Amino acid sequence: MGKLKEIIDTGITENHLYGNINDIRKSLSDYGVNLDENLERQNKLIKQLKFKLRSSINEEKFDALLIRATESFQEAIVKGLEKPVAYLNKLIKENRIAVQYNNLEKLSTEEIKEIIKDQNLIEIIELLENEQ
Repeated sequence: MGKLKEIIDTGITENHLYGNINDIRKSLSDYGVNLDENLERQNKLIKQLKFKLRSSINEEKFDALLIRATESFQEAIVKGLEKPVAYLNKLIKENRIAVQYNNLEKLSTEEIKEIIKDQNLIEIIELLENEQ
């Protein structure tokens, strides 16, 4: 009996999947399904998913820029480039970050990220690339 039930279930499912969409809508309406209400909920869910996806993509881009700017600052500190070091000192003073910045070479990656995270990262990267 199980095999027969499976064949019938598969047949009904395939009939709905490959059937005329208007027939399917009429059938759903006959069963009391409010298609307009479902469409509204589906559109709302789609908007939420798109927003989350865009947010995730933007976060990944921001993280990549932050890493790139941090690495560039670390290189500039090691090379002793004047403008980037002065800019970093300015950011530290402006943000009043509690960092022992008298020796920038000892700044960790996380400390540099914390200092520059609220700044225009594209501008910082351009400044650093122009100096190197």
